[in-house]
Amino acid sequence: MSVWLGLFFCVPAQASELHGKNGSVILRMCKSADKVKTLSVMCHSYLDGYIDAAHHYSKGKAAFCLDARDRNVAPGALVEWIDAHPESLTQPAAEVMQKALAERFPCKGRK
Repeated sequence: MSVWLGLFFCVPAQASELHGKNGSVILRMCKSADKVKTLSVMCHSYLDGYIDAAHHYSKGKAAFCLDARDRNVAPGALVEWIDAHPESLTQPAAEVMQKALAERFPCKGRK
């Protein structure tokens, strides 16, 4: 399993040294999250880290809001959004996540 994951992420990891991850990495990681436990942990961890950082740096004005239930369905929502926006495959992961989460989990009307 670890060999497969190493091969799965070896090219993006090499490219990430200079450019960071992109939408295709998020798609591959989260698309198989329901089938492969390790990818589920990776997807949720990456997502949780991004959400925490986005909320911290937005100083209470985040473009998206997720409750506990939303965090459980967020990987599937990301996959659906990326599939519907193929141009996002080459965009920076943070940009993709910001757009997808803001569209799928807007804060308007939430408290």
